[in-house]
Amino acid sequence: MPHRAQLIELGWRQGVLLAPDVDKRLTNSVHYEIPGDAYLLVVTQTCDLVQGDMNREPYFEVLCLYPIDRKPGGDCEGGKNSRQIEFSCTMDGRDSAHWLSFPHKRHLVDRHMLLDHEPQSFMDDQHVLAMILSWLARRYTRTAFPEAFVDQINHPKRRSAISKKFARLNSYIANVYIRLDPFRELMEEESYNIELILVMDSGKFEKPALFDECTKIKNELEYQLNQCEKIEVTDIDIESSSAITFDDLKGFREWDYSYLSFRDPDEGEMPFDSPHTV
Repeated sequence: MPHRAQLIELGWRQGVLLAPDVDKRLTNSVHYEIPGDAYLLVVTQTCDLVQGDMNREPYFEVLCLYPIDRKPGGDCEGGKNSRQIEFSCTMDGRDSAHWLSFPHKRHLVDRHMLLDHEPQSFMDDQHVLAMILSWLARRYTRTAFPEAFVDQINHPKRRSAISKKFARLNSYIANVYIRLDPFRELMEEESYNIELILVMDSGKFEKPALFDECTKIKNELEYQLNQCEKIEVTDIDIESSSAITFDDLKGFREWDYSYLSFRDPDEGEMPFDSPHTV
């Protein structure tokens, strides 16, 4: 592996930040506009990035980060929105700055470029880096629900009301898990029975006022889901992230609500979608 030792010595790793003008090869394959004040975040896993054989790993992947002049907010903060992410982070020990990115604003770069440069900037906060990587990965690893179930949730008469309840849960809930029976397309006269577990951050779970507010929204959500023609909620519980176990989740699937793809997603509030894990 003739290049591995050199790449490691140069300091290449996942989380490196590159300025667009470092090397013209960075933008050779770009299919979108990159402003001069943006950064390109290396998202390729470190072992692949320093692979010694250029033929086995000819490219590395970067995600474009756009600066914003305000604090992250709303449903785009922290990976809650599948189509856009906003976050704050420090780079090389400098003051924290605010950033915006989109999953389609990324591209591949010729890995030979790494041999000609040393990385100058890094994302200091590993928690933020992990959150970004999880946000990207979930576009590929999320559960694909039966189309008949998606149609029930997305029905014009129910879509807005259900969406608003999930959006309000964003401040309280780390994860939503669902048991869907049957987990397939429906036969005639069949309906879906669903059980939900809302996983609340333990610190919030232990605060009575926050728990009560979350319970109120949970009850409203249960009502709206039961208004769907072919959905019956058989159980819906709130659990603490510090208490729930893998055994509790057997038979359940994580429900990233925004990935159910509203047909016209810009018409209403973006719904729940969290990158956290239990």
